[in-house]
Amino acid sequence: MTAEYLTATRDALLIISTGSSGLFNPLVTLAGELKRRAVRRMWFACTDERRADIEAVPGDGELHFLSLGPARPEARPDDWDDETRQRMTTGSRADNFAAYVDASTDYDYLHQLYERCLDLVDEVTPALAMVDSFATFGMDAATVRGVPYVIGVSVPPSNFLPDTVPPTYPMPLSGLPLNMGPSQRAANARHRAAIARALTAPERLARNTGEADRRRAAGIRNPELRPAQYAEAAEALVAYTVFGLEYPFVTAPANLRMVGTMVPRELTPGPDGAEVRAWLDEHPSVVYIGFGTIMRPSEAQVAALVEVVARLAPEHHVLWKLPAASQRFLPPAGQLPANLRIEAWLPSQLEVLSHPHVRVCFNHAAANAIHEAAWFGVPQLVMPFWLDCYDGAVRAVDAGVALAVEHADVLDVEDIEDKLRRLLAEPSFRDRAGLWRGRLHRAGGVGATADLVLRHLDRRAAEAATG
Repeated sequence: MTAEYLTATRDALLIISTGSSGLFNPLVTLAGELKRRAVRRMWFACTDERRADIEAVPGDGELHFLSLGPARPEARPDDWDDETRQRMTTGSRADNFAAYVDASTDYDYLHQLYERCLDLVDEVTPALAMVDSFATFGMDAATVRGVPYVIGVSVPPSNFLPDTVPPTYPMPLSGLPLNMGPSQRAANARHRAAIARALTAPERLARNTGEADRRRAAGIRNPELRPAQYAEAAEALVAYTVFGLEYPFVTAPANLRMVGTMVPRELTPGPDGAEVRAWLDEHPSVVYIGFGTIMRPSEAQVAALVEVVARLAPEHHVLWKLPAASQRFLPPAGQLPANLRIEAWLPSQLEVLSHPHVRVCFNHAAANAIHEAAWFGVPQLVMPFWLDCYDGAVRAVDAGVALAVEHADVLDVEDIEDKLRRLLAEPSFRDRAGLWRGRLHRAGGVGATADLVLRHLDRRAAEAATG
């Protein structure tokens, strides 16, 4: 049976994702790779604001958008107001996590998405589903309909599987290193206990118990939404990292596949990025600042970072992706440092990171940010500000690709400047970043993930053919 025949007759693939950038981007990258390979009968289910992104994916294959309905801003961190976000960035890490769970979990909405996914599975009759790790409604629908699924894991896999890591392993969201001293081990135990207390507070426990009863009555097989149960039932867990940038753990499930960064195998420069490319071409030493879609610098933080930029002149230039809403904190244009370029939006952060003049990436230590910079061999300054960012930061520092600074109301200008200059001057950081670049590329990234998905689809097609 030829590869061309399998591509033409392969059964349907259903991709299911929430619309949040950190979860959506790896799966739309996978869809692009499969469409480039001319795979047909692909459907991508997501909320409506992602329709244009999905329909714009190039390639010779077939990719169809399926609507999960309009996005609900109150359920997505990207869209939260400052007051909501502050509730999960100013307390203890356990309390912050509990506040995140309260703000992001709408059980009625999740049930609606589950019922919608049931309809979509019945419509498409896929041979395989590829589901992001936060889209539990997609895993539930696939399980109830008997559709095998693969889970895409954007966070460190130990964060997705907290119940499976040993007590000696740093508890997710703790920001603790793998090799802990006595005081850190005690802090780890306290953090574990604090998370348990926060999540079993009477009001939360009653709400979770009630939802488990409803899910059980609906025939959902994982009524308590246990990640380990989803993982055990999955064909594979595809983690967008490698061990070393994620701490190894001996209890990792046998179906875990570490594929590295999900970056398109071919970056095609578009006309929208021509002006930024020309600016990068003109400046041989550039620091790129990008804090993702959730972190929102305050007026004091913006002022501190502008001062850091000014201190780096004239030898180094800075490209800062700063959302329009935060640009009101900038000084007047005539008072901005001459070595600073501000952009509210970039057509491709990957294109920026791939430019040879970008020598340091200053980011918030979220998983995608760390791994995208590492994919291109760029040293990093990390400033974690919430939840899993603390875990990302300590892993990047231990891997030798990053230095860390503290996120605070008043940023330490001297510390940030000093660490940026170290990253720019000391070759060890570039050497370590190059080492991890090689390991991530060898893991295969989007190409390895596409191969895995196609192997499972081919197997299903062969099973169907033999009856």
